[in-house]
Amino acid sequence: MKKLAITTAALLMAATANAHTGHGAEENATLAQVGTEFMVMETSANEAAKQPFLRGLALLHNFEYGYAAEEFQRAQAADPGFVMAYWGEAMTHNHSLWDDQDRDAALAALAKLGATLAERAAKARNATERQWLDAVETLYGEGTKEERDLAYLAKMRAMLAARPDDIDMRAFTGLAVLASSHGGRQLPVYMEAAGVLEQGFMTHEMHPGILHYLIHSYDDPVHAPLGKRMAERYAVVAPDAGHAQHMVSHIFHALADWQAVERANVNADAVVDRQRASQGRDPSSCGHYNEWLAYALLQQGKDAAPLIAECRAQAEAQIAGGPKGRLGYGPASSYSGMAMWNGVATGTWAPPLEGVDEGFLLTRFDQAYSRLMRAGDDRQEVAAALDRMKALAVEIDAALKEESPYDTWVRPWMMRQVAQGEALLVLAEGRTDEGLALLRAAAQQESATPVVYGPPPVGKPGWEILAEHLAAAGRYKEAAEAYREALAFAPGRRLSMEGLARAQATSR
Repeated sequence: MKKLAITTAALLMAATANAHTGHGAEENATLAQVGTEFMVMETSANEAAKQPFLRGLALLHNFEYGYAAEEFQRAQAADPGFVMAYWGEAMTHNHSLWDDQDRDAALAALAKLGATLAERAAKARNATERQWLDAVETLYGEGTKEERDLAYLAKMRAMLAARPDDIDMRAFTGLAVLASSHGGRQLPVYMEAAGVLEQGFMTHEMHPGILHYLIHSYDDPVHAPLGKRMAERYAVVAPDAGHAQHMVSHIFHALADWQAVERANVNADAVVDRQRASQGRDPSSCGHYNEWLAYALLQQGKDAAPLIAECRAQAEAQIAGGPKGRLGYGPASSYSGMAMWNGVATGTWAPPLEGVDEGFLLTRFDQAYSRLMRAGDDRQEVAAALDRMKALAVEIDAALKEESPYDTWVRPWMMRQVAQGEALLVLAEGRTDEGLALLRAAAQQESATPVVYGPPPVGKPGWEILAEHLAAAGRYKEAAEAYREALAFAPGRRLSMEGLARAQATSR
C-alpha cells in the first residue's frame, strides 16, 4: 500500500514546495523545509541560537511538537540565557486542539531557566520577552486547565491589542481562541478565531501558523470553501512537516473531495516514513494519517484492505510488547478503527485481534462495536456485543480520568455508540416502532454533539443505520430523509449517498 501513486498535481505541488530554500538541513535533512523562512519574530538570541529557535517556532506552528522541542533545546544550548527558547519548549507540551497537555513537563522546561517565576522573569532581555514568558507561566499556572486556558487567552488578547502587527502574537492568539472551545467544537468560537487570524492572512499569507489555525477554523462543511485558500498554500509552505501535509485534507474532507484527501494523506505518510527511515525505523501503516487515508479510500470504493492488513501486523507487534497504559493508544487502536470502518463499508469483517485481554481498552471497544454491526437481527449476538460495550465503557471512563484527563470527546462518542446498540437490541427483539424511535433519538444526539471534523467519531452514523432500517421496512420517503441527515452529519459518505439514491428511486 505504500506504493500508492501520487498524482501529477501532487508532484507539481511538491516541486513547488521544494523550490523554497531549506534551513537547518544539517540537523535533520528530512525536516529541511517546514516554513522557517516565513518566521519573522524579532529575538534577542545570539546568532548561534537564532536559527534553531526560528526553526523550532515554525515546527511549533506545524504541531510537530517533538521536533520543535529538539530545536528549542539547541537554541538553549547555544544561548543559555535566551528566555524564548525555554518558552518554546514549554509550549510544545500544550497540545490544545488534541485535548492533551503535560503540565509537569512544561514546568520542568521552564525550571531550566530559573527555579521561580521571579528568577525567570528577571532573565527576560526586553518587555516583549517578559510578556511571552508571563503568558506561558499563566498557561501552566494555578487552576483547572479550563481556567488556565482562559487566563492565557486573556494575556494573549492583551499582547495582541498592544502589538496588532506582530504576526506570531496574532497566530497564537487565534490558536488560544480555538483552544477555549471546551467540550468540543463551538462554531461561534471558531469563527471568532477566524476573524483574528484572517487579519494576519492579509499580510502574511504564507505564515504556517496563520494557515494552519485558519484551516482548523474552517474545517466544517459550511466554511470549508473559505479554507481552500489556506490549504493551497499550507502544503507548499511546509513540505517536510507531516502534519501540514495532512492538515490540508481537513478542508478536502469537509468538501467530500476524497481524491484530494487521499493525496494529502499519502503525502503526509510519505513525509513521516522518510523521517522514520532517517531514524532507522520501519515505515508505518497505522496512525492518524493512515486512518484518514483508509477512510478516503473506502469513500471512493477503493480497496483499503492492504493498508489495513499492514497496520494489523504493527498492531500485533504492539500487543506482543504488552500494554502500556489501559487505553492502549497506538497501532492496535488505529488498526481496530480502520478494520471497523472497512467492515461497515464492505461487509468484510477481519477476525478480532488476540491478546488484548489486558489493557487495549479502545481496541476492545471497537471490536465489540464491530461485533454489534455484523450481528444483524441476531438478538443474542446484539445483546452480547452491547453488554461488552457497556462494560468496556465503564473501564474506559475510569482510564480516561487517569491517562487522558483533558479528553472531551472519547466518552460522549462512546456513549453515542452504546445508544445505537440499545436501539438495535430493541429492533432485534421485534419491537420495530420502539426500536426505530430509539435509533432516531440516538441519531439526533449524534447531530447535537460537538464534533472534531474528520471521519465520523462513531463507527457508523446513527442516521445511516436508521435509514437502512426504514428502507428495509419499506418506508422509503422516511429513509431518504434519514439519509439526507446522515450526509449532513458525514458529507459525501458513500453508503449514505448510495442509500439515498436507492430510496429516492424506490419512493417515486
